Amino acid sequence: MSLTSRRRIVENMTEYVEVCRSIDVVERRGYRAELDIEHDIALFRVGGVVYGVTNICPHKREALIYDGFVDRATVTCPAHAWRFEICTGRNVSGGGGLRTYSVIERDGFVWVSVPE
Repeated sequence: MSLTSRRRIVENMTEYVEVCRSIDVVERRGYRAELDIEHDIALFRVGGVVYGVTNICPHKREALIYDGFVDRATVTCPAHAWRFEICTGRNVSGGGGLRTYSVIERDGFVWVSVPE
């Protein structure tokens, strides 16, 4: 399905894109969702809530955050060992953080805000 055919206006005039089924995002594992060539997103479920951060590690610009080690509300980059807070994108190890995305769950699907 193309990005255009998945667009939908949800709450408060914020536009979201359906990226996967809710059951695809489970605790302690990441899920990769590519909105377009510029937005590669890692989704994580923490305490039952789905969060989205950029999948690109700021250290060497590699798309592998979704495959990192998840411990409670942090994810560790599998290549560089930088650790990030999933909910805020803050780099716990020091250095650059991860961009966050607004995520909602509706009707059994995960929706991510469309970047401007």
